Amino acid sequence: MHALVLVVLLAAEAPAAAPQRPDPAPPAQAAAAPAPAPAPSGSVALAVPPPIADAERLLASEVTAGVGFLGSGYSQPGYRLGDAHFAPSLTGRYVFHGLTADGGVLFAVPVTADGTAFAFTASLRAGWTWRKWSLLAGAVLQVASGAQPALQVLPTLRLSADFGPVGATLGVVDVLGLVPAHLSFDMKVGGRRFSFGWAFPIGLLASLDLPVSGRWGLKVSGFAFKAFQSEFAMVTVAGTFGAER
Repeated sequence: MHALVLVVLLAAEAPAAAPQRPDPAPPAQAAAAPAPAPAPSGSVALAVPPPIADAERLLASEVTAGVGFLGSGYSQPGYRLGDAHFAPSLTGRYVFHGLTADGGVLFAVPVTADGTAFAFTASLRAGWTWRKWSLLAGAVLQVASGAQPALQVLPTLRLSADFGPVGATLGVVDVLGLVPAHLSFDMKVGGRRFSFGWAFPIGLLASLDLPVSGRWGLKVSGFAFKAFQSEFAMVTVAGTFGAER
């Protein structure tokens, strides 16, 4: 009895064990970054077309050197005058990423001592060339001693288009300023390019471009037209160097 009471008293005097506290909950994890919003279902990505290579453009860089004969005539009731000129020429065209420039010079040298005086013409144009179109504009300088006026500066324009098997060219004060205006059509068959058209006001012009070897070619061209009391005609044979043929 006494032993039991002693055990009970000892148990009462012993401090009660502190209740165990639950472990603190782990800190909440950082909220995940919000997912990017999905692209609208109706959005369409814009495709950027690739740049046009110079080889794919309508015009190409080229140099042409030729010799020709230019004939001119003037008629009045009761008489007719005529002259012939030896006409060397040099023309060139440069295409750089579409930006295009062309120009040339022609010398008209009389073939007889009693013929008309020496004449000179030069042109310079600039513009742009696309795959199917080209537009060039500039000025032509003409100098002829003995003429009235002796010096002229005229505007010049050339618009070309490719319609597949056939192309078209509209020129104003074209062919180094010798043709007032023309509308011509050209086509390419087996590497040979033919051109034929109307020269203003009453006349024709034509050309034939033949490949020779690699980047070399041969071009034969000519025109003839009548303007009021004046008549003009020219035939030129030229060598060309430019794009691969």
